[in-house]
Amino acid sequence: MSEKIHVLDSTAFFRGIPFQGTGRYYTTYHVMDEVGSRGIGAQLIHSRVQVTEPSKESLQKVKQVSAKTGDLKSLSEADASIIAVSLDLASAGGDVTLVTDDFAVRNVAEVLGVGLSETNVRGEWKQITWITYCKGCRKEYSDSKATICDVCGTKLSRKPKSS
Repeated sequence: MSEKIHVLDSTAFFRGIPFQGTGRYYTTYHVMDEVGSRGIGAQLIHSRVQVTEPSKESLQKVKQVSAKTGDLKSLSEADASIIAVSLDLASAGGDVTLVTDDFAVRNVAEVLGVGLSETNVRGEWKQITWITYCKGCRKEYSDSKATICDVCGTKLSRKPKSS
């Protein structure tokens, strides 16, 4: 059985996850930028966590899927990078778990088949596909990058797609 691999979002560091368990820990430079700006010692982190970057192919896949689920605007560079690193490590044969409590990250990771940690989620979580729509005229948009309604000029919102 292979050693468990944990890919960490910034919340994992604030909860002390890489300092209490076994297995191998990975994160990205984008996440390290977030964590470092909050005073967690980089030297201590680097002793337990391998910092890496995702492949361009995996990042592109994350962006494509997040556009389809409607999560593209909600994902930061750090968010996309940890999902993509999880894909890279899993494709290399690793037993990967993504540790995050971010709902958009979890949503995209679930669609991509990335393993998720069950112990750190606040509230109820379920997979969601979002619809971008206009609150003014109710027009729905398939382009999740659209921000203003081309019919009435209202700022667009998003809502969960009905099953």
